[in-house]
Amino acid sequence: MKKERLKCILSGLSRYELTGPETQCVQSIERYFNQEGMVTDRHESILEGIYLEKTRFIRNAVFFNIQ
Repeated sequence: MKKERLKCILSGLSRYELTGPETQCVQSIERYFNQEGMVTDRHESILEGIYLEKTRFIRNAVFFNIQ
């Protein structure tokens, strides 16, 4: 994952309220990136999964007019 893509995902995730475990996971992956200069394929998959879950929930809430 390129640095720009990581920044984009992290920026997108900052718009949502994350659970405790999600927050810990994102922070851990961000620390790893800062130390190693890269993220693993597994890290990438986890981040994108969290992001997709959050955006899917918001889209559904808007579609079904959930407040």
